[in-house]
Amino acid sequence: MLGFDPPTLAWIALASLAAFIVRGVSGFGSSMIGIGALSIVLPPAQVVPAFLAVELLTTVNLVPSIWRQIDWRSLRWVVLGCALTTPIGLTVLATLDPNPMRLAVSGCLLAIALAMLSGWAQRLAPAQRPGAAGALAVGGAAGLLNGAAGIGGPPAIVFYFATTGTAVGRASLIAFFLFTDLYALTWAGGTGMLGGLGWKLVAVALPFSLLGIWIGQRIYLRLDEARLRRLIWCVLAALGALGVASGLWRIAA
Repeated sequence: MLGFDPPTLAWIALASLAAFIVRGVSGFGSSMIGIGALSIVLPPAQVVPAFLAVELLTTVNLVPSIWRQIDWRSLRWVVLGCALTTPIGLTVLATLDPNPMRLAVSGCLLAIALAMLSGWAQRLAPAQRPGAAGALAVGGAAGLLNGAAGIGGPPAIVFYFATTGTAVGRASLIAFFLFTDLYALTWAGGTGMLGGLGWKLVAVALPFSLLGIWIGQRIYLRLDEARLRRLIWCVLAALGALGVASGLWRIAA
């Protein structure tokens, strides 16, 4: 079906559902979890642009409800830094062999999750929000990660949640992710990376993604936020570890 065998179809459905349940609960994390999971069975160069398209289609409707809470003063600098470095990341993605790229994506996911679970990332975050230069640097790091592996969120997540309230941080991140997805997707489409099986992956993943974000938003209203976020990072660590093991096995084989 659509070029995927039944086990791959089932994995795409489960990964998309889980990723967007997390997105609905926390406001972030769908690309980190979804891309990490799908990169276990599909080439990252196919997964990254397709999943960016799915994320854009499922979250654009959230903007009107959070528009007034967005911190535009810092977001403009974060967005500028991201715009400058995303093409560099996409160039790296287009030129690397799939197996090392899969290993790099999974290793990055695992490192981020362990840093968040240990509290190490929070301790490194500044007590006060950096100015324009700091926001520009955060955006630059996010752009490299977003273009190369579709996981540009971590620098911005730490930046906003360490220096703003939850509502402002969540709103600013939603706006940031919509920009990064659209920008990276434009570059990927221009280079022909989003085609063939890429659009077929979007078609399979989108219904489960919409269902996942609907479920996640309702879970968020009922459960404790701190516990949910810890659960998110535990799932991310597990997926990262599985991806690292799979990548090492493929390279050795």
